Amino acid sequence: MAFKPNEYQQITMDDRFLNLDERTKKFVLNSWAKGFAEIIFPAINEKRFSVLYSDNPASRPNSPV
Repeated sequence: MAFKPNEYQQITMDDRFLNLDERTKKFVLNSWAKGFAEIIFPAINEKRFSVLYSDNPASRPNSPV
């Protein structure tokens, strides 16, 4: 796999839960998952993991976190 940095913003928590009912959405947004998505994911330095991927441009790129 070729390494490709994530150049775009992750989707928001609201986008991920558009199809959930209000009760489930409220539960998830009040749990640790919201803070994790807002604080931890943006802080991940993806370039540190580039050594794990092939330099061959014909290989499949990684998926963003």
